[in-house]
Amino acid sequence: MSIAVITGASSGIGREFAFKLRDIAGVREFWFVARSVERMEKVRDELGLPCKIISADLATREGIEKYRTALEEEKPEIAYLVNAAGFGVFGSFDVLSEDTVTDMIDVNVKATVLITHMSVPYMKRGGRIIELGSGSCFTPLPHFNIYSSSKVFVLHYTKSLNYELKPYGIRATCFCPGWVDTAFLPKSLDAPGAYVPKKMKPLLNVSKVVEGCVKASIKGKAMYVTN
Repeated sequence: MSIAVITGASSGIGREFAFKLRDIAGVREFWFVARSVERMEKVRDELGLPCKIISADLATREGIEKYRTALEEEKPEIAYLVNAAGFGVFGSFDVLSEDTVTDMIDVNVKATVLITHMSVPYMKRGGRIIELGSGSCFTPLPHFNIYSSSKVFVLHYTKSLNYELKPYGIRATCFCPGWVDTAFLPKSLDAPGAYVPKKMKPLLNVSKVVEGCVKASIKGKAMYVTN
């Protein structure tokens, strides 16, 4: 049976993709990759479908290699890959620590590329890849610079990947939402010296925007933008 792999599946946008892939795309088996086993198990129980749970910190090479090992051992057929793992911290260059900066780049960029690169050999024609970009990737964003810049990479990477994969019948979609109503935003603002924007647009409904992205992915769209 073909599966859907979702990184960052324990909460927020990643969690929502599990339910929408079940309800819209008819997926009946999942692999979840995230740090919290307890939260992934909760999503699995709510989903009511078989889920392989891989506890991994994708900011580390060890965490990424856990996923490679699982692929090599089980050789699944991947119908959907959703790279929803990622994080951001508001703050200017003189506030953010080097560890915070490198972790953002490692999760948002390096892990996205490596997880995708490992997964494609296990995909067949009709396979779909969804990479989590951001509405912030379309303009420079002071005080959220590292995060938004990492998402510029994801956008360019995904659009080029979509072109490269056409001969194989696999399509890649970059999902670029605006501010979504999940725990991501409070966590991004909850850091020493974090810059707090004075105004933010009304938060988007996570169920609605993820549903739109799944439908765009099925159609083979290279990008799905909401704001």
